Amino acid sequence: MCVGKAKAAHLKIMAQQPVDDAVEGFMDLLSDLPVPERSGHALGVASRLIEYAAFEMAGTYSAEEVADLINCAARVDHVSSDVQTDVPDAVLPALRRMQ
Repeated sequence: MCVGKAKAAHLKIMAQQPVDDAVEGFMDLLSDLPVPERSGHALGVASRLIEYAAFEMAGTYSAEEVADLINCAARVDHVSSDVQTDVPDAVLPALRRMQ
């Protein structure tokens, strides 16, 4: 029983590693941008991730919780568009890979 739980925990960690690595790579890309552009791009990605999570939670969590997350994503996206400039060519491929 303990071996099964340990193996399941190890598999979960292994599954998370590619996602963690991708996030770290994206953070490196953001760090390479000029300072004024970083926050807008980070907020844009955060908005997309929040919306993605909300739709993944639909059916499992309450409609109110999911709706709150979708509204949050919309607010973050609005702020992102206020501060975001044109996406530099170096960031576009990374954003496409994350979709």
